[in-house]
Amino acid sequence: MQRANKQFKRDSARVAFLVCVGFGAEVLCGNIGIACFTP
Repeated sequence: MQRANKQFKRDSARVAFLVCVGFGAEVLCGNIGIACFTP
């Protein structure tokens, strides 16, 4: 049970990290895209 809990914590941390990275990249790309495509 302890091992499964540790595994779950690691996986949820990884998922949260990926969500944060994905969201940050999306915002960054959106801002760059707006900056590039607006005259």
